Amino acid sequence: MNKTAMDYDKLGYYQILEATAHSSEEEIRQKYRELAKRWHPDHNPDPTAIDKFQKISAAFDILKDSKSRLKYMLLSFIYDKNNFPDMNALCLLRNMHGLEDLNLRAFPLTEVTGKGLLHKSIYKVYYCSQYEAAGVIGNITRHNWIYGFLGVTALFANCNALIKNILQINDKKANLNLLIHNALVYEAEGKKQEAMTLALLAEQYASKEVAVYLKQFINSLQDCNALSVKKWDFKKLVYLQLFYPFIVLLVVLLIGGVFYLKKVERANISKANVKEVVVFNNGEKAFSDVAVAKIFDIPVDVSDKQKLYHVIEKTEARHGADTGFDIYKTVEAGTTVRVTGYTVDQNWYRVMFDNGEMAFIEQKKLQQGIGDEIPLWSKIYKEE
Repeated sequence: MNKTAMDYDKLGYYQILEATAHSSEEEIRQKYRELAKRWHPDHNPDPTAIDKFQKISAAFDILKDSKSRLKYMLLSFIYDKNNFPDMNALCLLRNMHGLEDLNLRAFPLTEVTGKGLLHKSIYKVYYCSQYEAAGVIGNITRHNWIYGFLGVTALFANCNALIKNILQINDKKANLNLLIHNALVYEAEGKKQEAMTLALLAEQYASKEVAVYLKQFINSLQDCNALSVKKWDFKKLVYLQLFYPFIVLLVVLLIGGVFYLKKVERANISKANVKEVVVFNNGEKAFSDVAVAKIFDIPVDVSDKQKLYHVIEKTEARHGADTGFDIYKTVEAGTTVRVTGYTVDQNWYRVMFDNGEMAFIEQKKLQQGIGDEIPLWSKIYKEE
């Protein structure tokens, strides 16, 4: 049997009667009479005769009238052979709270839970009212973002689930199955308006081939008006699922921003353009407009000779604790200065000159002790 035939003949009833969907009722009856006569166990000794005769009878019971035949074909479009329901005992598909709801929609969703090296995936079709959909979808999306990445194999599975859950938010196959199934149940219960309403809604999910039989079902309901139902806004349900990755991205950006700001702060502390202030014992202040690294200050005591150093060779004093800074001035060998601070690595000393101004000189260019005579007007030393 080709694929097209299988689409409307899942239980093989047409095949059993050697007929097609286009066969007339009279042709179906004629085929049944011929086959029933051939395989009747009273006339056919073949061991399989009883089984074949029973199948022929079952097929004819369904295909002998247009109403049950149409019902069988519609069910064949939405069910496979393995899960084909009892046509005489169809039960209404209800919402998450077990209530009858004319405006249900189907949502195929996958929930992923990471478990160390492994993961567990649960696929299920949820039938939701408009009041239930956001809660169900939100819960599963939140679960996937919190627990779905907690396993090695879960990474790919969860990414795939998150994408599919979004793309299948208005799944054609799942909704077609739901609407046709419930339309047939309502028709069997004599609720023609409800059946008409769902059949019309099913048309928007149906292929051209299925739409032909849906139209026949709608016409069979005769003079009947459809009920009004509220239109679904599936975009909101998509945005709901995108809200969670947005929150994750926002948290990542905030954490990244905090680390970046701390890095900038550390950089500013280690190398900032500041105006340093040196306070003397008498309360006077001296200011330095140098750009410096983090400096450990040395209290200035103008009577303390221990912090007096002299330059051992002609060198350059700079505005910062690095050779990349501009030169403040060239200092001659023997010049006496006062050390007022040093860098963390002690490779650079901040020194004060006689005029009270400060700059940086490499530690290796300095030696402790007085070099050249200190002028009486100097601000670096005063005898008590």
